[in-house]
Amino acid sequence: MQTHRGVPARPLGPAVITIGSFDGVHLAHQRLFRQVVADAGADAAPVAVTFEPHPRCVLQPDHCPRLLTVFDEKAALIEANGLSDLVVIPFDRNFSQKSPAEFMAWLSDGMEVTQVVAGYDFVFGRQRAGNSVWLRERGYRVVEVPQVEVDGRLVHSSAVRGLVGSGEVGAAAELLGRHYSLHGVVVEGHKRGRELGFPTANLAVDRDKAVPGPSAYAGWARTPWGEHMAAVSVGHQPTFGGGDLSIEAHLLDFDANLYGQDVEVRFVQRLHPDIRFPTVAALVEQIGQDVDDTRRLLAAG
Repeated sequence: MQTHRGVPARPLGPAVITIGSFDGVHLAHQRLFRQVVADAGADAAPVAVTFEPHPRCVLQPDHCPRLLTVFDEKAALIEANGLSDLVVIPFDRNFSQKSPAEFMAWLSDGMEVTQVVAGYDFVFGRQRAGNSVWLRERGYRVVEVPQVEVDGRLVHSSAVRGLVGSGEVGAAAELLGRHYSLHGVVVEGHKRGRELGFPTANLAVDRDKAVPGPSAYAGWARTPWGEHMAAVSVGHQPTFGGGDLSIEAHLLDFDANLYGQDVEVRFVQRLHPDIRFPTVAALVEQIGQDVDDTRRLLAAG
């Protein structure tokens, strides 16, 4: 997939496009991408048009959402859905003032838009004045993709974000079509896990990334040495008096130095809330139980 920051320097020619923030690249986004690829066929480029940064972070900075997918994650997931090109709009307040007509004219400098694939709530342009009706009235072919629901729950980014924030990673996975993940470089922590007999990889994640709510989780950790079951703690270490939020993964059946390595953790199931234990011995006993539960849950598939 070719990524274009701004209008493609070399026009793409005929293109079937979809436009959106696509945070999370969840099942509804994937439905849009499948439609784009199918309708583009061999005669047009299948193109996703997205924004960087997230428009709400520019227009409502006090309500800037934590991202389900930072840009590199989002781009990789879009590419995995078969898109040939990703056009990244450098979104700022000046761009937000473009009318729908100016927006489409901007796109037309880099491609011939033959069709727009739109979600049920698609809007664009200044004051959200552009939509599927507006496009059709001006001669654009538009294919609307209906709402996507899973077990009666409407699939959209804010729903996934809410589930992740409350620790409901299993339910979030149902809307994403995959397990929610974090990745980051392993940095030194307080080394308490090693002292307790359960060494952990302490992840430094992107500050804009949405982190699952404080809890213990069963998950998988992908390392340069392969993938391993992991008992993961997201929390403030209340047994030791609290502190900054940390993400620590104890990798089962693994013994190697991970400092400085990039590790991805995928969250499969929440085990229990972040707990303040009365004694360190009680904490150690619970960690042992978490390891056993992680092994059992993940082995069961």
